[in-house]
Amino acid sequence: MKNVRQYILPVLLCGMALSACEKLPLQPGYDYDKSYYDNKVNMTAMEFMKSRPELFSSMLEAIDYVDSDPAYKDIKPLYSATGYTYLLLHNTALSNLEDANSFYSKNTFPNPDPALPPNKGTSWTQYDKKKVADLLKYHILKGRWDYSNLNSTPVWVDSYLAGETNPLAKVYIYMQATREGYIFFNNYLVFPDAAYKEIRPRTPNIQATNGPIHVMNRYFVPPTQEQFDNNK
Repeated sequence: MKNVRQYILPVLLCGMALSACEKLPLQPGYDYDKSYYDNKVNMTAMEFMKSRPELFSSMLEAIDYVDSDPAYKDIKPLYSATGYTYLLLHNTALSNLEDANSFYSKNTFPNPDPALPPNKGTSWTQYDKKKVADLLKYHILKGRWDYSNLNSTPVWVDSYLAGETNPLAKVYIYMQATREGYIFFNNYLVFPDAAYKEIRPRTPNIQATNGPIHVMNRYFVPPTQEQFDNNK
């Protein structure tokens, strides 16, 4: 009797399973809709910034601040010109006082009370226009630098600030050889200030009508001679 039960029970269970399957409707087919990540914006770098003031209001204010000086009238038109790569600085990189690495936080002023810490910046008008102009120029790269031509071999690229008086105003760029393919800026050897190390875009490879855009959460500074010589 025991042996008979061993055979009957699996047969009953199998029959129940088949019966249940017959009552279930087949899943209808669905057409596969292709989708692509579109990184193109139908506007210039300047128009892109103006379309997102919640992200770039501080950078736009910096551009207008130096544009009021005839000596720096060349900067604002660059954001509508061609032949450049734009490292657009998010408000976090410039004016966020809660971020210890923002421009306003790192470029301080003496406190009238020497017992208190230095005062952080609160307005571009507190800074010399040349200092602000140099900041903007250094974050505009000559040529096109994006996923189309970067790889894991680092390159030194001239910024708009580079020239005879600023031969070291270059940016060190490479794309990490990993699945993520992060783009790094000025991530080189001999770097005493950790705040400027491993800087990569919060949003890379946006294609404006006049050139590539990389949106940055951190601003950075030109290399020293030692940094340049040790990373050739």
